[in-house]
Amino acid sequence: MGLSVVLTSCEKEYDLPMPVPPSTNPPKQPPVGTPPNTTPPNTTPPTNTLPPVTANSLLKGMGTRTFTWDTQGRLSGIGYTDLTYQGYTIVYEGNKPVRLNYVSGNNWLEYTYEGDKVVAATRYYGEGLVNYRYTFEYEGDKLVKQTTMSYATSNTGRLGVTEYSYDTNGNLTTSAVSWSTSDREEDLSAPTYIRWGGYDSNPNPLPFAYSDFYLPGVKLFVNNPGYRDAGQGKEYYSYSYHASGMPQLRVTTLEAYPNAQPFREQFTY
Repeated sequence: MGLSVVLTSCEKEYDLPMPVPPSTNPPKQPPVGTPPNTTPPNTTPPTNTLPPVTANSLLKGMGTRTFTWDTQGRLSGIGYTDLTYQGYTIVYEGNKPVRLNYVSGNNWLEYTYEGDKVVAATRYYGEGLVNYRYTFEYEGDKLVKQTTMSYATSNTGRLGVTEYSYDTNGNLTTSAVSWSTSDREEDLSAPTYIRWGGYDSNPNPLPFAYSDFYLPGVKLFVNNPGYRDAGQGKEYYSYSYHASGMPQLRVTTLEAYPNAQPFREQFTY
């Protein structure tokens, strides 16, 4: 809900300074033939130098997505400068995230753990009504399967499955997404594929934190991909880097629209 401010008749839009009476003493004039003293004060110029970006620097923004961190270096929220109704804050118990509070209102997500891994999550709205249930499967520290049951359009649920594949460096190469017309696996569609490749050897600072949820300890991208292919032509990515190798700028061009204006996303730390 936005904040609306109404000025009443007793409120002043401006606080003007009190008028100062003119001095009765005429200003002193320098002696004839003596130039006024115009020597600037001896002051040290301000320094606004930012600390250098290192491999341990925390990502604060990429394009329109923003990341906030607490004093312990834990992710505490994400937001979007162009979509202010998206994003969430992260609630911790001890050192574990246990809940996301979405900025869109009475809408939150709670985690279920096995050891240090999130194995399930439930998203609620209103008076504790469920609109999504998620389960997660891992091989080592890599997420390999995400199952989604959506109640947004069906009381019995609609099943979705995403399976993830990686290269030997731990970078995501393929996500295969299938949706069912019901809550049953036998009704799943053939998967649609999104592929990534052309990775550099530089560190990727992005956590698994997207508009729907955050998965602590999970990284899809160890390095920075050179393209993404969803089947309608590749998105090509090129980067400029800080001296530490951390990405500073990503430029996206489209295979299907070679004359389109490149899209630039700045990394801030």
